[in-house]
Amino acid sequence: MNYIVIDLEFNGRKHYDIRPMEIIEIGAVKLNERLETVDTFQSYIRPKFTVNRFALQFCGISKDTLMQSDSFDKVLRRFLEFCGDEFTLLAWGGSDFFHFFVDCKINKLSSTWLSRMLDLTRFFEGGLQQALVQHELEPIGQHHSALDDALNAAQLVRLKPELVESDQYFVPDPFKLCTGGIKKLVSICLDEAIASETQLTWEQFKENEKTKSYIQIMRLNAIEVQMVEALFTQFTKIKYGRKWKKPQPT
Repeated sequence: MNYIVIDLEFNGRKHYDIRPMEIIEIGAVKLNERLETVDTFQSYIRPKFTVNRFALQFCGISKDTLMQSDSFDKVLRRFLEFCGDEFTLLAWGGSDFFHFFVDCKINKLSSTWLSRMLDLTRFFEGGLQQALVQHELEPIGQHHSALDDALNAAQLVRLKPELVESDQYFVPDPFKLCTGGIKKLVSICLDEAIASETQLTWEQFKENEKTKSYIQIMRLNAIEVQMVEALFTQFTKIKYGRKWKKPQPT
């Protein structure tokens, strides 16, 4: 069994953008059953969508380096070879696991390999840097460098070796996976309808060009589109309150 401590960096997006965050760097440390470091992995990833300048500054990555890097599918193939046949993933927070699911989905790749995932924040208090200070560990390298942050997280794993025996694995929420990127658009469109004293219907929202783009980008199937409709209905009831009436079928 290998224990793979990962950290990801993201392209980022504006809070109202329908495009996913996108992973632009994977850093990982492979630990053996004695929690000894046996190998490391680091790779940048060329994003599918527009490069976010703030993300480049935040992560200390140049645009040229990013655009000359391999695509997600090629990097993921190398990463899985690095992980080996049997492994558990460990990350500082479940969001890294969540975004692996998202990026596999938008790139039409299987996510079945995402099965044994442990969120390290369940075993420590505060953020990664705070945990290092609390346990008097010297931080390695640069903050927001994926490999350096993975190396730092690995230091903490060794302090609590029993945590790798946990079976409290991260489980993705299919509803959040399918609707997380469109919540802000739903809210904005409903607010605009209320300001104009009209009632926005699901059929109208579904025909919105951004909604159609989101469904395409996220490769949502019929059942997943129904999840977006459920989110829309939930927000509609909240926004309109007592004024909301369920549209009658025509």
